[in-house]
Amino acid sequence: MTTTNKFLTGSVLALAIAGCGGVSGIPIEKTATDFSKAICSAAYKCCTPDTLMGNDAAGMSEAECETKTADNFRGQLQTMQQSENKGRSKFDQKQVDACLAAIRGASCETLTSIRSLASIPECNTTFATPEVYVGGTCGQDFECMNSVCLKEPMAWEGTCGEGAPVGASCTTDHCAQNLACDPRDGNIDTDSVCVQEQDVGGPCVDNFDCKSRVCSSSGAGGGMTCQAATAPQCFYGGGCAAGGGRPSLAALLLMGLFVVVALLRTRRRAR
Repeated sequence: MTTTNKFLTGSVLALAIAGCGGVSGIPIEKTATDFSKAICSAAYKCCTPDTLMGNDAAGMSEAECETKTADNFRGQLQTMQQSENKGRSKFDQKQVDACLAAIRGASCETLTSIRSLASIPECNTTFATPEVYVGGTCGQDFECMNSVCLKEPMAWEGTCGEGAPVGASCTTDHCAQNLACDPRDGNIDTDSVCVQEQDVGGPCVDNFDCKSRVCSSSGAGGGMTCQAATAPQCFYGGGCAAGGGRPSLAALLLMGLFVVVALLRTRRRAR
């Protein structure tokens, strides 16, 4: 075989592999389609137009929901493919399968009592195993082992590190893993702080301190605590969320998607 033929054969093979989901084999199209069908079928079976309207990816019909949701997942999975190609993370099919099974098996009672996909335990995941140690180069939070990707403003890449602790400013700094960046006042640019989201009954200052997104007075001078949500909810109805740390892919998808790890630090007024 001539050198030219070898080159052409190699190029065709590379394109064929990429067309099947990338050189590392992430099944991008199948995964995006599976999620869009599972999510949108459940959303239009269990939720109301009013509870879906906060999430643009939900669309105005089940068919539109499937198209937009698949597009979002496709973009995110392509980002994950690029990460895996660089050796920074490893796609985890078992996590994907567990999340899909949980969505398909969930009752409407469950799906209308939670505010996000990430509230389904099996879906509170990035669907990837991180491969970058603290101090290593990263582009996304999900690439970092027990840490987050710390970047300079406008930078594409950074370094895996601890991140800002509870109570620290996150106006410019990235919160530590599993913490959320809460802009206390959407009209002030410098008051954002890292918080640990609280369960019902936990202390709070505002709604973004609470997993339920409801913070109110407990009465009798007892201060503010997180309360159970009383308004109708939908697991696919949220438009966006406060964030920090390494969010799940499901959480990111609520906001319009993975370009989203940055989305996690947007100001409340932008939400």
